[in-house]
Amino acid sequence: MKKIIVNEYGSVDVLQEVVAPKPVPGEKDVLIKVAAIGVNDPDIVMRKYGPFPTMPAEFRPTLPHMLGGDFSGIVEQVGAEVTKFQVGDHVMGYAKQGTYAQYLVLDQDDSLSKVPDQLDLMSLGGLYLTALTAWSAMIKNGHLQAGQKVLIHGGAGGVGSMAIQIAKAMGATVITTARSQHNAYLKDLGADQIIDYQTEDFTELVHDVDLVVNLTGAQTLAASYQVVKRGGRLVSVNGVPDKKQAAALGITAVYALGDISEEARKAILDLYQQGQLRVTVSQTYPFTLAAVKQAHLDFEQGGNQGKRVIVFDQETTNV
Repeated sequence: MKKIIVNEYGSVDVLQEVVAPKPVPGEKDVLIKVAAIGVNDPDIVMRKYGPFPTMPAEFRPTLPHMLGGDFSGIVEQVGAEVTKFQVGDHVMGYAKQGTYAQYLVLDQDDSLSKVPDQLDLMSLGGLYLTALTAWSAMIKNGHLQAGQKVLIHGGAGGVGSMAIQIAKAMGATVITTARSQHNAYLKDLGADQIIDYQTEDFTELVHDVDLVVNLTGAQTLAASYQVVKRGGRLVSVNGVPDKKQAAALGITAVYALGDISEEARKAILDLYQQGQLRVTVSQTYPFTLAAVKQAHLDFEQGGNQGKRVIVFDQETTNV
């Protein structure tokens, strides 16, 4: 099979295509033919700099390794003791060992979910990482409840678009920051107020919110403490918040990693099937070295709207 790995960290030129033996599943393993994978911010950061400081030890790879986190595919083979999946099942999941390969092997108890055959595997390939990160920020760590007001920084991106939809599904009022070019898209997702961060200062327009979710940089995070009401919460996915500063203001500050628990995965799939959560695929790329490099370059340009997805086999994703 073909896979794309990194032997060092740096520009897109560190991405290398190699041919490897097709993996053989163990007794409790599932062999999956990959249909699609999402291009996510951790892929770019890992490729450029290696494991980031907040990455849990069990997720830290050693060189050489594959990038990638979320994927969709079809089960091609199961081990003798597998009870949760059958050959032909459509699945999506999260793979700690990376996803830039035509085939993956996961233990049946890993972060793997069976999905109805009629669902679009191409879109599902870009769902889990962003949706589970948003779920962690909004629900697990943000404790968002119906009737509350939330400010989401970076609403147009993959995680931000999921966070907006989850917040609306929960019955919250949503304020988001983004470039003005994304206004129509964000309104369609359900945003109640959109602030153009290039021309407007959110600290002058927003006050006393119940929850702030930071999906952008350190400067935005630093300015966000003042807009949270006393007793509220500040959750950051990008940058570790200052808990002492938060405590002095009477708010709670948390750094959030994605929640890949079975409970979270089921909640995301339920919202997706109910039509309350959708993946907006802005661009697809074939699984070739040149195209994967281009996907990284496009992502790095910024201004991302929705998801960029790498598609392995158009015939498979249309099954």
